[in-house]
Amino acid sequence: MNPMLLLAALVLAAPCVAHAWPPLTITDQNSSLTYTTDEPGANFNQPNDPVQLPRKVEWTVDGRRILVYPSGPSTFLDIGHLHADAHVAANQMHAQGPMMGHGTGATSGDVVGAVVYTLSGAAAGSGASRITEKVDIHNKTAGALSLSLAGLGFKPTQAALEVPDLSGLDLSGTTVVFFQGNATTNSFTEPPFAPITVLPMVNFSGFNPLFNQNLSLPAGARLTMITELRVTPPPLVLTTTILWILLAVVLGGAAAYAAARTYGRQK
Repeated sequence: MNPMLLLAALVLAAPCVAHAWPPLTITDQNSSLTYTTDEPGANFNQPNDPVQLPRKVEWTVDGRRILVYPSGPSTFLDIGHLHADAHVAANQMHAQGPMMGHGTGATSGDVVGAVVYTLSGAAAGSGASRITEKVDIHNKTAGALSLSLAGLGFKPTQAALEVPDLSGLDLSGTTVVFFQGNATTNSFTEPPFAPITVLPMVNFSGFNPLFNQNLSLPAGARLTMITELRVTPPPLVLTTTILWILLAVVLGGAAAYAAARTYGRQK
């Protein structure tokens, strides 16, 4: 059986319990972001054994936990390199590794990928925050690579996976996907110039609708996926409208009660 298919079956069937390698957390103002992978342990007779795959992202805004599932195909990267700071900013983290079935070492292979998460918080109590995920996948093989795309923040369909609770959240997002280059070039500044394909932009509220979209990545090409998720407090107009409605109900009830008492006395 193809190692990728076997791994997919094992990953999707496994319950989403505590996993760590260990989890990495970054913070910014009212927000934190925790990235969790599986503990190293699975062996698939690959040079990069044991593997550790991305499992979940937990975004906390003013104490509210928002569960987010990483994008695909980044969920098939064997993360052998994970850190904050260093060559990324203090509010960023960097994860890197080969794609399962294509590794030659902890961070090397003929299909390799990297992810950078950025957390942008806001003032405490504001309820506002933003995260971005940038994924790069480089197909260094001599043939096209079949991939399945799923955007950051998709809704899982596997019964074993926790469904994120988005109730009461004003959550929106945007995903951009493009790939460029071939076996000859990846350059836009030096001839021969690289070809590029840009997929339609995905704008959404709630769960990311980009899910199980097939893509063939040409030999030598690089795939880039960028997703931004934003959470904002409810609009002031909506809050004010609700308050006026409640006030009208209370006043209406009081008026009806007073009228009923007056009518009772007259009888």
